This record gives sequence, C-alpha cells and structure tokens, in this order.
Amino acid sequence: MRRLALAALGIALLAPPATAQAVTGPPEVRQLVTFLFVPGKSAEAMRIYEASLVPIYREMSDLLRVRGFREVESPEPLDLVIASSYAGMEGMERASPDLRRPAADGRTALHWYGALSALSQHHHDQFVEMVPTLSDMPRDTDGLVAFEFLQVAPGRGADLEQAIRQERTHLARGPQAAVQWSETGRMLIADRWTHLRIHGLRGLADWQLYLARRHQAAGSLESLVVARKTLLLRGVPSVAVR
Repeated sequence: MRRLALAALGIALLAPPATAQAVTGPPEVRQLVTFLFVPGKSAEAMRIYEASLVPIYREMSDLLRVRGFREVESPEPLDLVIASSYAGMEGMERASPDLRRPAADGRTALHWYGALSALSQHHHDQFVEMVPTLSDMPRDTDGLVAFEFLQVAPGRGADLEQAIRQERTHLARGPQAAVQWSETGRMLIADRWTHLRIHGLRGLADWQLYLARRHQAAGSLESLVVARKTLLLRGVPSVAVR
C-alpha cells in the first residue's frame, strides 16, 4: 500500500543507487568547523585559508579532502564551515603531526589556527561518522548544499536510519529530482544532534519541494525527529583540496 501511494505521488527525490558509496576501510569521519568572524575580518580569514592552510592540506597524505561552505540561509549567524575528511578518527590522529610540521614559511597549521581564532567571534567543532550505505558518493555542486542536523527520539536511531534507507530505496527517481545527491552520518561529537544529512540542491526552491514531498511520503521518518537545524550553504572552491 505504501509503495502504491508513493508511486501515485510521482515523487522524485534522490540520485540513482549506482552512486552509493562502497563499504571499504574505516568509516569516513568529517570534522566540521563553523566560524563566525569578527565584523570586517572575513576577507583576512579567507586569505589565511587560501594562501597558508590550503598548501599545508595538500601535503597531508592522511587528509582525504577539505571543502569549505558559506552561508546562504541559516537560523544562526555563520561565515564559514570547513569540512575535513579522514579515514576514521585513527586517520585524524595520523594526520596530527602534519599540523605541527613547519611549512615553507616556517609556520605550522596550528599557528594559522591561532590566527583564525583571533579573527573569530566564536567557532565550534563537530565530528560525524559517515554511513556509506546511506550515502551517495560525495561530489561538488554549483548549487546549494543543505546541512540538516537531526536529533532522533531516544532509542530510535536504528529506526531513523531504516526510514532513510526506505526513502532512498522506494521513492521514485528521475530528472525532476529535488535532491541531486545525499549523505547521512552519525554524530560522534556534537552538542545534542544525533545525525547529519547532507543534500545537494540546485537552489532554494528545491529544498522547499523536497520537504513537501518528504512530508507527504515519509511520515515515519518525520515522526522520529524531535529537533532539527538546517543550514543552506554554498561551496567555496578556493579552499577545496582533493
């Protein structure tokens, strides 16, 4: 009955399952660092990333990739989100000495982190373990990226992931898909969030369309979420590594 209802809605949400990540090695861990800079200091902070930190990141063999994002729409003020990916927390530990190694100018990544801290009103770190079976291959987009932080009802984490799996498996797909690709992760370090979903969008209208379709078709998923925060962001190509 549920599948017939979905077919009747003609819903197209996600990319084909052929893009799903393969399960190899330790689960990818992403460190998300969110900055709110002192007014007037954003340009200086971006120069530090582009001119000083990106060259260091390129030499870090245990760093899988780095992506930067700017705010488009957000319930909280922010200037920059940096997402750094590693092969598990172990990969992050292996990369740690590289942050202390002097670059060509004699300064380390830790030195530049201190400079960024001095330019910031505040920043916070979060860590998320990506779930490859609930994620498409990560990709860059010219559109928007939605970071959807979820707090699941106590004891219902497995149910939420099953609801996400059903969404990915049973909803119809096609060229009119609102979401171009998606990823899901379990929060390792965060204030109250349990899961993070990342969605690739063409624009603002796609986010509204996706939510409307999800509310129609995925009531079980919605019923498991007790709190939510959504950031609509745009990629910053100048700080991308690998």
